[in-house]
Amino acid sequence: MAVIENSVWIDRSPEDVFDYLVDMRNELEWNPDAQSMEKITEGPIGVGTKFLGKWKQSGLIEAECTKFDRPHGWTYLNGGPVTVILDIKITARDGGSLLESRFDAHPNGLFKLIFPVFVQAMKRAEKRTMLYIKQALEKH
Repeated sequence: MAVIENSVWIDRSPEDVFDYLVDMRNELEWNPDAQSMEKITEGPIGVGTKFLGKWKQSGLIEAECTKFDRPHGWTYLNGGPVTVILDIKITARDGGSLLESRFDAHPNGLFKLIFPVFVQAMKRAEKRTMLYIKQALEKH
């Protein structure tokens, strides 16, 4: 198990940050590692919504929204070689929003063998991710 926590201040309202980021399809706009993303459940985004995504270093991964509290935060859970619980918190601060992410990863099967290398790569990637998100939201 490994937990990676990051935060960034964004010059946008909590509602804007929430609405843009909770829709995982928008990840294609700001994450250069995202290759495909589709919403695979019907209806508005909320608890139970599922997305199917692919990133450069992954196969297809299904993510499900397990917590939805607009505009304060949400949680996505995904399976695959690494089970990830991504918990996002948004707080109004200084005329904008403080975005805090908690990436809780648990390796499965043989992936446990290379997990320490994966964690180091994810720590670097998650720091960059926060900057990509900030840039994307502030130019919208």
